[in-house]
Amino acid sequence: MKNTAIAIDCGGTNLRVAVVDEDLNILSVRRTPTVTDNPNMLYSRMHELIDEVAAEANVPVLAIGMSICGIVVHNHVGKCGNLGIIDGFDFLSLFQRDYPQARLKFANDANCSALVEALKGVNKDLRDSAFVTISSGIGLGVVHNMEMIDLPLEGGRLMQEYEGKYYESEFLLSGNGIIHLCSLNGIDIASAKEFFDGIRAKDAKLMEIYNIWVKGLGIWFGNLQLLFDCEQYALSGGVMKSKDVFLDDLTRIANASVASWHLHPIVLKDAAFKQDVGIAAAGSLGIHELLK
Repeated sequence: MKNTAIAIDCGGTNLRVAVVDEDLNILSVRRTPTVTDNPNMLYSRMHELIDEVAAEANVPVLAIGMSICGIVVHNHVGKCGNLGIIDGFDFLSLFQRDYPQARLKFANDANCSALVEALKGVNKDLRDSAFVTISSGIGLGVVHNMEMIDLPLEGGRLMQEYEGKYYESEFLLSGNGIIHLCSLNGIDIASAKEFFDGIRAKDAKLMEIYNIWVKGLGIWFGNLQLLFDCEQYALSGGVMKSKDVFLDDLTRIANASVASWHLHPIVLKDAAFKQDVGIAAAGSLGIHELLK
C-alpha cells in the first residue's frame, strides 16, 4: 500500500484539504471558503475536513503538510496578510494535540511549490532549483541539496531603485508592478495583459516601459543566481501567459547580468503543476516528511 498524507492548501480565498498518496494522486478532497480573521475557527474547519477526508479514504493520519499564504519558519506560522488578523497563531500545538501520531510540516505556499516541482515537477532530480510565481505579486521558493529552504524567502520584497526612489521589487516587476511602472511614466493601463498586447503591437511608448521592466526582472533573477546558483527555475503565475513576448529577452538579460561569475546558466521553464498545485505542494511536504 502506498504511503499517504493529509494535504492542506490554505489560501486567502479557498481552503482545500485532501488525502494524497506518494505519487500525489488525490484520494479524497474537500473545498470550502477560507475562514479569515478568526484563526481558532480556521483551525476547527481544518480539523473537521481532515477527519472527513481521512475517513472517506480510509487511511490513518500519519503525516500532515500545510501550504499557507504567509510567513512560516520551522513550522511556526507568522503573518498571513491575506487571512486577516492571523499573525503568529500557534497552529503547531493544536495539530500536535489532535494528531499526536502525525508528522507535521508547514510552509509558505511558494516554498511548498518549490519542493513539489523538485520532487515531481519540471525540476525533478535537480539538486538546486527554485520556483518563482509572477502574478499580482512575486513569490519565491528555493530547494538546495533536494531540501526545501525553510525560511521566508520574500523575493518580491527585495528592494530596487527607480528614478531616485526605492521600491519593493514586486511593486515594479510583478503583474501589478507593470501597471505601477506604467503609471510612474504617465501611462494608464488596466492589466498586464493589456501591456503585453501593446508590446505585441509594437507600441513605442510601451516598448520603452517594457525595456525597463524586463531589464529589472532580469537583474532580479541574476541576483537570485548569485545567492543560490540554481540549476533551473520553475515559473508560474499570470504573467507567464505572455511568455512569448518576454521569456527570451528575460533569459538573455538574466544570464548577461552574471556572465562573469561562471555559475550555472539561468534556465527558466514553465512549472509543471498548475491545477491543484496547492494540494500537490502541501502533499509533497507531508510525504517528504513521512519518508525521511
